[in-house]
Amino acid sequence: MKCPICKHGETINGAASMTLERSGATLVFKNVPAQICNNCGEEFFNEEITTSILKQAEFAVNEGIEFDVRQYRAA
Repeated sequence: MKCPICKHGETINGAASMTLERSGATLVFKNVPAQICNNCGEEFFNEEITTSILKQAEFAVNEGIEFDVRQYRAA
């Protein structure tokens, strides 16, 4: 797809890191499947992956985790 941010690049399949902060917790997910613009580097995550990560993050926050770095895995 054409990048909606820079309007010049095309997105390609890749992997990126996603960092979430909530209620004093910082969670980093590495190697998350993404579409990445080959011009500006903007990263786009699909709805299914985003939903999965948000569920994992909610669980981690509820468990009292304050900082965590983990590899992405589909829930």
